[in-house]
Amino acid sequence: MRGSMFKTLTLAAALALAPVGVQRAAAYCLFGGCDVTEAQAKAVFENMVKKRFDKPAQLVEFKTRMTEKLEMHATGEKGFEYFFDATVKFPEGANLECKPEGDKFPEGCSASKHYVTSPLGSDPKGKQYVEPGQTVVFDEEYRFYEAGKGWKGPDGNIYNPD
Repeated sequence: MRGSMFKTLTLAAALALAPVGVQRAAAYCLFGGCDVTEAQAKAVFENMVKKRFDKPAQLVEFKTRMTEKLEMHATGEKGFEYFFDATVKFPEGANLECKPEGDKFPEGCSASKHYVTSPLGSDPKGKQYVEPGQTVVFDEEYRFYEAGKGWKGPDGNIYNPD
């Protein structure tokens, strides 16, 4: 009974402090409901695969490992990190012009077998060759940034609360 009363008082206090013109989605966000969803992270991943690899790909599995809200202390900017694993099959392969001859890769191509869709400083630079029929496992982390009432993904799109 006491815990229920505390929750009711907390809710009442939060609503009293909220601006009068708060819309439903924004009010929902006050209570932690505006996280990036798995469907949104998956959509970003599929967009990024299309940008990074030049042939059609089939998403076999997408598994969330962890999510975390962030606040950049220097700027106050809010962010959201999404950690996941994804398994993708490339029936036709990808970036076939990067096929190595022996150990030598064409210019602009990476020899790395660490596949990513959103390269960071230490991740492979350049296109990555994928053999036809190969299945690739991605171990990724995306950072989303607050954009109005939604989140801007690494694909440049804004994703709003559902």
